[in-house]
Amino acid sequence: MEEKKRWWQEQPLTISAVQCNLGDDDEWVLDEYVSKYGFSTEQNLHLVAKGHMGYYNEAEHGKKLDSYLKKSRKHGIREIIYNNTHCVGEALSKEHPDWLQLTKEGKTMPAYGIYNIVCANVNGAFHKNFIKELEMLCTHDIDGVFLDGPLMHERGCYCEVCKADFEKRFGHSIYEATRLELQTMRIESATGHIREAYETIKRINPDIALYINNSALRADVTGSNTRKIYDYVDILGAEGGFHKAQIDPVGLWHVSSHAKHLEGISGDRLKGEKPLVCFFAGNESGIAYYLHSPAETVLSYAQSYANGSNIWYGVHFSPSEFKDKEAVLKAKEMNDFILSNKDAFSASKTCARVALMWSQNTANNYASSIGDSDFVAARKAGYPERGDHRGALLAFFNVLERSHIQFDIIDEVSITDGRIFDYDSVILPEVACLGDEQARIIKEYVKGGGNILGNFDVAMYNEDGSFAGGSKLADVFGFTSNDPARVRSDIGTSFMFKQHDHELLEGLTMDRIPAPLLNAKMSFSDDVEILMRNTDPIPSTYASIPTENRYPSVTCHKYGKGKAYYISGNIGETTLARNIRDHARIMRNFCEITARPVVVSDASGLYEVVLRRQEERYILHVINLTGAMARPIESIVPLYNVPFELYLEGFGVEKEKFSLRSLRGAKAENIAGDGSKLSFTLDKIGDYEVVVIE
Repeated sequence: MEEKKRWWQEQPLTISAVQCNLGDDDEWVLDEYVSKYGFSTEQNLHLVAKGHMGYYNEAEHGKKLDSYLKKSRKHGIREIIYNNTHCVGEALSKEHPDWLQLTKEGKTMPAYGIYNIVCANVNGAFHKNFIKELEMLCTHDIDGVFLDGPLMHERGCYCEVCKADFEKRFGHSIYEATRLELQTMRIESATGHIREAYETIKRINPDIALYINNSALRADVTGSNTRKIYDYVDILGAEGGFHKAQIDPVGLWHVSSHAKHLEGISGDRLKGEKPLVCFFAGNESGIAYYLHSPAETVLSYAQSYANGSNIWYGVHFSPSEFKDKEAVLKAKEMNDFILSNKDAFSASKTCARVALMWSQNTANNYASSIGDSDFVAARKAGYPERGDHRGALLAFFNVLERSHIQFDIIDEVSITDGRIFDYDSVILPEVACLGDEQARIIKEYVKGGGNILGNFDVAMYNEDGSFAGGSKLADVFGFTSNDPARVRSDIGTSFMFKQHDHELLEGLTMDRIPAPLLNAKMSFSDDVEILMRNTDPIPSTYASIPTENRYPSVTCHKYGKGKAYYISGNIGETTLARNIRDHARIMRNFCEITARPVVVSDASGLYEVVLRRQEERYILHVINLTGAMARPIESIVPLYNVPFELYLEGFGVEKEKFSLRSLRGAKAENIAGDGSKLSFTLDKIGDYEVVVIE
């Protein structure tokens, strides 16, 4: 018997989030903004907020909520109620000091400079009060609950409850804790808080959705581990749209990268099992009262929906001030477009034959840079002798997007549950920490015909970050050394030399190209093909390049029916920092020679392509990011006569012929092909085009 689908599984959702109450009347916000700007759902903070912070309290908000819900129902708007579980203001801090997280020194932890972080431990006073209020909230006619938090800070928590629980859990004082023990305590506290919230809600009303602001592409520095809480949320959401106007690849692909990561976690998207939502701040991240440009508003919407996510549009100042601004009117236009074409944005899955791997264990226990967020400052990986997992993944992400190579992001669970076998090729960017079972499955994958690309310290460490005594994939790559020497150089002081022609190296501008900044001197078995060799660093960029003692830097090893390619250096981070175009060429070549094509398009301009499959048809998304060489992008340069070739065989939609229709005005011309291959040209692509292929 097929399980009943809940309302939140009925895509698409357009979610309004007025992120404050600075004086606008609540019902005016509903009547004049939420109901008139194309929103199907509201995540409601303003009803319970004072300024930018709100805490639901039954005694204070219950009657007001009932009145608001009646009016909201007349507008056909579903209501998700905001619930703060990460910080409190000065008055509540003084009234309930036992709610607060404490540092090792016994000090409170500030949030946003004017609040204090609360402790989410399920045995703590804050959590117990939260559950009591949540029970009363769920007796109202609401559709969902959003938890802003929980946050268990990496500097804590040393409150009396956490100290006692830690000693009970680990058998010694928290002041003697290891890094891994503190990390485990953070994750268990946050997971327990969310689990009890979920169980409370479902006991009262299973039709109330619960979701939170999940962590994506980030080490577990806040305790909220997306995989650990997967079973206790109904929607996966992340702040992929909380981004700055910056020109680097992180900024360009901020929405897409987070959406792809969540989609890799969310199960079978074609079945609509676990919907996604991208939280998109209509104001620039870190500047609460200043809107994104209209063009970037459209692009953020487009990247979200193209990658299988709904959108949450939130602005951190008053609707009476922002509702008639051009950027917000663009959001309304996109909401209307999405809801007018619901079928095109209903449940679907990507058509990708290449996967990038995000390793949570590597991010947590090896080395990984961290992006800016409200409670965690951006920081580098921090180990001069190690690679940067997040930086490497984003570098590959940037290269593949610019090359119009369709790909997904997978993680450790995607290996153990067998999803890895859906892909022709898998890239392991600085994936240093790998479990034994994952290593076994990767070996099986390559032996059966799959292809992998690894680099530097690939699989050299266990899941907990301890050294494994050598790479767990040594036989796959053909390594014979267990703990290679690491060599660090400045850019331009070490070079990679091509040894002979090979399809992986096709198109390099020179036979000698700059080496990555950090390299491992591996030794290899005799059956490994050495494609390039590295020089040791020279003392100056103008010193002579040595001809002796060059060590392998790019290799290919046949393993069973598949192949394993290895790059000795941290090529991703070097590419991200210096844009060495030949490094990007090697990355592109790997995908092109090991994976069957999905979408081939080579027009000038910067645009993202995503082909998605529904039950009986395909949806092609084309997002045009071509603008001035600066952010914010103020205007989009139209692209003309853009050619596409789609390779459709093997995705499960069997038809002899397909018809095409665009949803945003482009004309499909020069259409040719059959049910397995389709080619056409789009005469003009503005900011965003969606093509239905059925």
